[in-house]
Amino acid sequence: MRKLPVIRSQMRSTENAREGSEKPAVTTESRLSAPDESGASRWFPLPVVLCATAFGAAAGTLVIALHGPLAATIGTGVAVAALCTVRARGVNIWRLLFMRLALRWRNRRRGDVGQGAAAFDAPVPDSDVKYGMRWEDGCLITMLQMEPRVVAPTLLSPKEIRTVDPIPLDEVARCLSQFDIRLAAIDVVALGVRTSGGHEAVRIYERMLGPLPATAVRTVWLVLRFDPQHNADAIGNRGGGPEGAARAMVIATRRVINRLARHRVRARALTAAELAAAETAVRGEDIPGDWRESWQALHRNDFELAGYAIHPDRLTTEALAGIWAVPGNSTMVRLRVSRSTAPGAREDPAGRVAITGLVRHDTVGPVPDGTRKMLSELGLQPLPGVQRRVLLEGGQHAAVGYGAPAALSRLTVPAGGTGQVIGATEDGFGVAVPLFGPGVRRVDIVGGLLLAQQATVRAMALGARVVVHSSRPEGWAPLAAQVGRPEVLSVSYPGGGAQHTAAATLIVYDGISSAGQLSEATVVHVRAAGDTDETAAGVDVALIAATDGSDRVHIRTSAGEYTVRMVSIPDELRYLAGERVGVPAAAAPRPSVPV
Repeated sequence: MRKLPVIRSQMRSTENAREGSEKPAVTTESRLSAPDESGASRWFPLPVVLCATAFGAAAGTLVIALHGPLAATIGTGVAVAALCTVRARGVNIWRLLFMRLALRWRNRRRGDVGQGAAAFDAPVPDSDVKYGMRWEDGCLITMLQMEPRVVAPTLLSPKEIRTVDPIPLDEVARCLSQFDIRLAAIDVVALGVRTSGGHEAVRIYERMLGPLPATAVRTVWLVLRFDPQHNADAIGNRGGGPEGAARAMVIATRRVINRLARHRVRARALTAAELAAAETAVRGEDIPGDWRESWQALHRNDFELAGYAIHPDRLTTEALAGIWAVPGNSTMVRLRVSRSTAPGAREDPAGRVAITGLVRHDTVGPVPDGTRKMLSELGLQPLPGVQRRVLLEGGQHAAVGYGAPAALSRLTVPAGGTGQVIGATEDGFGVAVPLFGPGVRRVDIVGGLLLAQQATVRAMALGARVVVHSSRPEGWAPLAAQVGRPEVLSVSYPGGGAQHTAAATLIVYDGISSAGQLSEATVVHVRAAGDTDETAAGVDVALIAATDGSDRVHIRTSAGEYTVRMVSIPDELRYLAGERVGVPAAAAPRPSVPV
């Protein structure tokens, strides 16, 4: 069986070959640019200079009032002005002092943080559907959840994610201007996890993944922001007042859904209850007042949330892929697309837009040094002193890029998760596919016990609760004993039964027929290698092992087929054989992510 280090080497060779090949021309319209900060304005911004001059003049005036000599007056004024001008990471000393005091004040009153306006449902004309809405900072917001169209494989390399359901960010940007309605901004929010659970299978799978951006579960929302002050005519044409604003927002939301549908992207507007639940997940699944803010992160019990800005120069598909490869509890990426406020920007749909990138990295305990290094190499900038504002309150940061909507087409944001890694193609791409969860009702595995158990263990590493019904329970018993957690893996014996069937999310029938699907769990049928005659037309995913004794596996879905070589590491093989591969660390709770 091929080991993952070999696959990584192949991936690097493939990337080098691609880098050496001819690349498409990059035009001005297809490129993002940062604000011009060249020359003196970069080191001495006008607001900083004016503030420093004012403080210097005030200090000099004070010396004069105290009857100090002229030299002392000039020296004091110059010294204070210079001190105010000096900046560390773009922040001068007075701003730094203010931020520190504000941080202490927020932590003293964090229990008083309000919950914001409640969400409400607005009816959609000529339909029984309702769109959830909420007022936030003077804007009316709605949320769309992206729904992958089909169960499909995802191709992965350390710098690239290839999916059949990418979100067309250029079309999202063009949705800002809609005839008589103008949206203030659209947030693309992706929240995902690589693994879920605290057992040894999780740690083995994480080691196997290495640098691959395999995000098993990823939920993506679009947050639409409507500012009534910029849409007075549109509101007036629809009855005026809050009701007119709600009607205008319903129309704007429906237009976004329809535009995405024309590009084969399925989006669904959330109801008020769903909107509230989604915002709770994005905030870290608790009220903001429960979080304690430090200079670099937010803390609650053992959890730590740290926010980073993506500099416009590093806002690339490679960086967005690399973010999902960073180990952690969960990761959130927010891309905010808004109307450009840059000088000379046009107000028509062909004009430039502004985009900011925010990353939230969640861990249990402090961030390890190796993880900090990975984040730094990706070009992510820490946001000291403003963690609560940007992570919990939806605030902005200063790293803004500008460009035409066409420039955003170069950025890849998948509409869903990758599922579990199965193997790798001949040219070195890892191949992942969902084997359980919403949208995956039936999976067929045609091969030996090893293939079935590898798929099962990797599903467990992604949070699956597995029940196995087998004609050879003795073949599964060592693995069940190795896991040692019946709520994670339970094996049914003849005359008995698994004890956790009701809570199962994955039910495996190995060599026996199922009695019919009675729950929302995914059903996996395992058959001997070569037995493909009974593969049902309704199967969402089929893994078919080669009959020549090689480690090749054919992945079949309705969206595409790949033949891959299985990847593994020695620890996984020892784990499947019932050998001890290390002392399991204490299981840590993980925030759940809606699927």
